[in-house]
Amino acid sequence: MVRLIQLKLAGFKSFVDPTTIQLQGQRVGIVGPNGCGKSNIMESVKWVLGESSAKEMRSENMDSVIFNGSENRKPISRASVELIFDNSLGKAPTEWAQYAEISVKRVIEREKGSTYYINNLAVRRKDIADLFLGTGLGGRGYAIIGQNTISQIIEAKPEELRNYLEEAAGVSKYKERRRETEFRLRDTRENLSRIQDVVNEIIQQIAKLESQAVIATKYNELTEKHKFHQAQVWVLKKRDASIVWKKHQSQVEKLVNELEQQTAALRKIEAEVENLRQAHINASDEINKNQASFYEINSEVSNIENNIRNQNELLERSKKELVEIEANLAKNSEDQLKFTKEIEEAVIEKDVLSELFKAKEESFNTLKSSIQSVEAQYLLSSEQFNQTVNQFQSTQEKINLEKATIDFIHKTEEETNARISFLNNEIINIDLSGKSQLEHKETDLNDKRSDAEKIEEKISENKSLSSDLEEEIDTLRQHQIEIQKELSQIEGEIKTLAQIQDDTQGNESLKSWTSQHNINTSNRLWEKLKIKTDWVTAIESALGGKLNAILAQYESIAHRPPASMVLANLNATHAYKPKNNKLNSALDAIEISDPLLMNLLSEWLSDCYLIPKGESYKNFIGNLEQGEFLVNQQGDIFTKNSVSFYGKDASLNGILIRQERLKALQVKFPSIENNYKDVLNKLNEAEIQLSDYEEQADSFSEELKDALNELHQKEIEVEKIQQSIAYANEKHSNITREQNELQAKLTQIEIDKTSKSSLIQNLEGDLLRFLEKRTAAEEIKKNHEFEYESARKQVNEAEIQLQESHFNLKIIDNKIGELNNRVTLLSEDNNSLNNKKNLAKASINTEQIDTLQASLREKLTVKDGREKVLIASRDNLAQKETDLRESEQKRLQTEQAVHPIRDKLEQSRLNEQESKLLFEQFQNEINESQLDEVILSESITDKTTVKEVQEFCNKLQEEINLLGPVNLAAIHELTSEKERKGYLDSQVEDLTSASNTLEDAIKRIDKETRDRLIATFNEVNKNFTEFFKVLFNGGQAKLELLGEEILDTGIQVTAQPPGKKNTTISQLSGGEKALTATALVFALFKLNPAPFCLMDEVDAPLDDSNTLRFANMVTEMSKNTQFLYVSHNKIAMEMAQQLIGVTMQESGVSRIVEVSLEEVEKMELAN
Repeated sequence: MVRLIQLKLAGFKSFVDPTTIQLQGQRVGIVGPNGCGKSNIMESVKWVLGESSAKEMRSENMDSVIFNGSENRKPISRASVELIFDNSLGKAPTEWAQYAEISVKRVIEREKGSTYYINNLAVRRKDIADLFLGTGLGGRGYAIIGQNTISQIIEAKPEELRNYLEEAAGVSKYKERRRETEFRLRDTRENLSRIQDVVNEIIQQIAKLESQAVIATKYNELTEKHKFHQAQVWVLKKRDASIVWKKHQSQVEKLVNELEQQTAALRKIEAEVENLRQAHINASDEINKNQASFYEINSEVSNIENNIRNQNELLERSKKELVEIEANLAKNSEDQLKFTKEIEEAVIEKDVLSELFKAKEESFNTLKSSIQSVEAQYLLSSEQFNQTVNQFQSTQEKINLEKATIDFIHKTEEETNARISFLNNEIINIDLSGKSQLEHKETDLNDKRSDAEKIEEKISENKSLSSDLEEEIDTLRQHQIEIQKELSQIEGEIKTLAQIQDDTQGNESLKSWTSQHNINTSNRLWEKLKIKTDWVTAIESALGGKLNAILAQYESIAHRPPASMVLANLNATHAYKPKNNKLNSALDAIEISDPLLMNLLSEWLSDCYLIPKGESYKNFIGNLEQGEFLVNQQGDIFTKNSVSFYGKDASLNGILIRQERLKALQVKFPSIENNYKDVLNKLNEAEIQLSDYEEQADSFSEELKDALNELHQKEIEVEKIQQSIAYANEKHSNITREQNELQAKLTQIEIDKTSKSSLIQNLEGDLLRFLEKRTAAEEIKKNHEFEYESARKQVNEAEIQLQESHFNLKIIDNKIGELNNRVTLLSEDNNSLNNKKNLAKASINTEQIDTLQASLREKLTVKDGREKVLIASRDNLAQKETDLRESEQKRLQTEQAVHPIRDKLEQSRLNEQESKLLFEQFQNEINESQLDEVILSESITDKTTVKEVQEFCNKLQEEINLLGPVNLAAIHELTSEKERKGYLDSQVEDLTSASNTLEDAIKRIDKETRDRLIATFNEVNKNFTEFFKVLFNGGQAKLELLGEEILDTGIQVTAQPPGKKNTTISQLSGGEKALTATALVFALFKLNPAPFCLMDEVDAPLDDSNTLRFANMVTEMSKNTQFLYVSHNKIAMEMAQQLIGVTMQESGVSRIVEVSLEEVEKMELAN
């Protein structure tokens, strides 16, 4: 058995810091004051073992187990708990037995959920549960007893008590195996049902495919025949196309020769045209050269003429410009003299203005110095005046402020009195009479709730009826499918048998022959016969091909039929009788009333005799006469010297049995069809009824919705009234509190009014004194201000005069500068005019014009010579163009003669290509048919025509079309479906076998579980009685089964403490319940010791004497089980081998400390 040696906590509830608890003894006590976190240790162990209920963790949700912060610490986002077990003895389950230590850990992060680990390997929660399955530590275990829950063990429901017994018996793993086996069994049955449905569908499909396969086979035969004859058509067409192709090839060769002759003549003419074209090009180049030379000399003549014209214009323009320059020079001289005189006058005026400016500047400086002392006196008096004004205004503002404060106090007093009056009226008007209305509304609410519950009951009843009806519909549908399958099978068999029987009527050629002779082929002998059951095969063998004889009345036959057949003449009147009375005649096995038909059969069977069943032919062979023979029930025929063993004929074998079977099926089919219609009617009625139920369900749902809406409305009304009452109570309390506050405020207002009035009187006296000081200071300020203004006015006037003098001086300086600039500009303009004058005189020159006139005369002489050469070149070019035009016309005539020949050649080539393509097309068709062309050619003669073969192909195509839509894949699909059915049949067998195996496994599990539970129940009952007597010093207690089957019955506890009559558990005191539950837990431990047991204040309801007996029993049980318990009892602490103290020195944070027994005693006294 594994042993718990360490417990590690981090961030779990109040254990925020990583904490490791070493568990060294078999009895470990956990002590500490109330609220320090002792129970958190117990809950951490329960949590790490897979607890998923937040309620069991005393939390709102599972994230609440993470430390949520305290006054000094922030919340964290992760918590973990780890248990470390000693497995040195290898008692852990097989998967983990190899490890000396086993670590079980659970980690949780906010909003991410939990993760489980075993030895740091991530596992499922189920793996944790499997590790402790059957140890009492599982989800339904008894080894973890929380605070105030010890008595709940014996007060549990009977089914829960049985769970404790199952955990002690170690059958939890058996139940888990059984549950998994049931799941597999359910899946197996579902798979089996689905496969059976598929098999049923396949059977129907096979029946359809069998009839389709017969048609597909016939279609394939006709198609192959059609393919062969169509290939013959392609061979014939290829032969014709080959003849046409050769004819077109010879025509093309003839036209090619003719075209080559014409082309040679055309090439000769084109060479002559090319020579003439080259001569024309040379003449054209020569004329271009002469024309360029003429244009060049013409351009030179034009340039000289333009230069002469430009020189004449320049001479006239220079003379006119020289006159204008002389006039401008004269005007500039006059302006220069004028500006020089004005400059002299301005210099004199400047000297006068300079003397005047210096005098005014001295006067301004003198006045400016004298005003500074007057300004200082004025500023001092102004400052003194401002100080008195500020003191006066400050005092005035204080008085105004205090008066405003008194006005505000008066206003506040009025508002407070008004508020008190309003509150008095409000408190009178508060309605506190809502309780009676609330009781009335709550009654209505209960009525609506009752109505909703009634509707829910109707809905539940409707669901139950619908469920029953759905089961009935499922049963009817299954019955419908079964009948439909049977109908499909019978219908398919009828069609197949009818098709086989029809095939015995012969082929089309035979039918044509019988039609010509007015013979009805459908009147067959086998259709008229009725044979005793045991002798059907014997008669079939004896008659042989005569069995398919056509019964007809005829006189003679004109010519032979195209195939073998037997005609039976109904005109026969002679009857043959068996001659051998020692044997049984074959005619005795035939039951027929038609004398003509009997005459016919007597002719064929008069020499045939039957071998009785079970007899050997040897017993009768000696009685045979010449020509007679014997036949047994197997159809074997015996004569004196031979024996013919009966074999299966492809067409006539079983024809009579098939006919009987066909008649029986045709009789059976209507009754099954009627049964199918009855099931359909019942199914329709049930579906209509189900539809009515569904409509009722919709109606009930609407009623429930309306009822819930009304209920919700009533709940809202009740809540409104409750809120109104709460609001009225709260309002009354608030008004009373506000009235008290307002009365205190009025008292304070009176005190403030008196204080403010006294302060205002003192401030008004100060205001009169400051007023007198302000008047005196204001008079002094006015005198100094007048003196200062007079002096400042004189300074301003002197400054203005000084500025005017400086401005005039600046104006005269600007005038002198501007005149000097004008004189300078006139000098520069004269220099420019003199330069222009010199250039104009130089440009007046006639020598250049004379030179240009002489050059012009020379160029005109050269121009005339070149013009004559150009005219001669143009005449030569015209002659060349005439010769070229005549040669080109001759070439066109020759080319036009070539075009018709070329067109004919192209058309012949197209015809030859077309015939070639037809030949290749027919060859491709033959190749695609994948038939031997040699065989095809041998199958036709020279006289065979395409039309004859094509007409025969068309007839074959019509026969194919008469078959209608053909499922060509039917043969393959039929084989595939049969193979699939065989595979599914094997799967059905496997699943049926697996289902039986699983059912046997469940029975074995139930047997083993039952045996172990019975043994465990007896042993636990015995131990329970013993421990109960030890803990109570006597008395009786036992477990009782509430039913006969221990696997599903409940268990109840009966206890009778010493000196008391039989009583129920609910009548026991708290201490008695605790001791009884302890006795039961220890009885379970004795049979199946858990690795460890957690007990949280289990001894709380016990007195000292009972605690002592409890401690002694724990000490005894700790030999096999490790105990961790929380206790405040000194006796319980003393039995501990190890004490773990829990403290909370920091608010909200638990810590582990070493604890001695003396400290424990002090804690007890403190509590």
